[in-house]
Amino acid sequence: MKIGILGAGAIGGYFGGKLKQAGHDVAFVARGESLRVLGETGVTLIDAHSEPTTTEVIQVPGVRSFAKVKELLGGLDVAIIASKALPGNETFGSAEDRAALQGVPVVTTHNSVEIPYLAAEEFGEENILAGVARVYSTRLSPARIKRNPGPLALAFGPLSANAPESVRQAGKDLAAALKESGASSKFHDAALVDVWSKAMFVTSTGALGALVDKPIGYLCQEIPGQLEAFMKEVEAAGRGMGVELPDDVVEQTMEFARQQHPDNTSSMQRDIKEGLPNELDAQVGAIRRMGAKAGAKTPLWDFAQDVLEAQLRSS
Repeated sequence: MKIGILGAGAIGGYFGGKLKQAGHDVAFVARGESLRVLGETGVTLIDAHSEPTTTEVIQVPGVRSFAKVKELLGGLDVAIIASKALPGNETFGSAEDRAALQGVPVVTTHNSVEIPYLAAEEFGEENILAGVARVYSTRLSPARIKRNPGPLALAFGPLSANAPESVRQAGKDLAAALKESGASSKFHDAALVDVWSKAMFVTSTGALGALVDKPIGYLCQEIPGQLEAFMKEVEAAGRGMGVELPDDVVEQTMEFARQQHPDNTSSMQRDIKEGLPNELDAQVGAIRRMGAKAGAKTPLWDFAQDVLEAQLRSS
């Protein structure tokens, strides 16, 4: 496949490197130091999931735009948007990038319930494959990514029931390519259920973890009632938006949280702790906005965002 990826960070960098290693034509859209390192060294993948830890350097080209990706690869079968939704960032790239992606199947990977809807406004609902990445990976430095113990999966599916067969086929082909690369992948028709379920886990553990400055094991063992309460507000907002979440989605998500390595934290939590640009509004703010749109009250999320923003202002 010909695959363009916006961002060579924790998600895009790892999956992109693995897809290239599996023999697919891959190129990153990158800027600054990431672009320089990709050109001089390639993407470095450190796998600490199993013993012993391994390090691989994979030659994946980096260019400045999706237009350049098309030139380099001789076309583009699918684009993966793996940039962070940070304040001031253009989530879907520059105006040139967005123009180049018109008519191309676009996979979203953000930990935000809002991004698939925004992508639909930008590229057309029929072209969106709403995705969920499940991997504990960390960007150590430009184009240098460490995978920590835990799952390695990217699932996605059409946002629209009327997605053309060409978009569905691109999704199926990408799922097969990811499996070839060693990742778990699923192309399915319940994409928004997956997006909201993932947000229920990652945003709840990330926000509550940031509030108490503790990893996931502490949340599950010491304050599970608070964690569950955050999840229930996500459930109410999702149902209000018409997402057909399972009846036991909160119980499922709590059980999934208990199965994770107790020392794990989310990237949003780590960024907030270090005072770095972060996805607080893209994740927490998105749940609040979707809740307001759906008429679902989110008092815990209102509290969390207000407190964390105050902490960031004083740090």
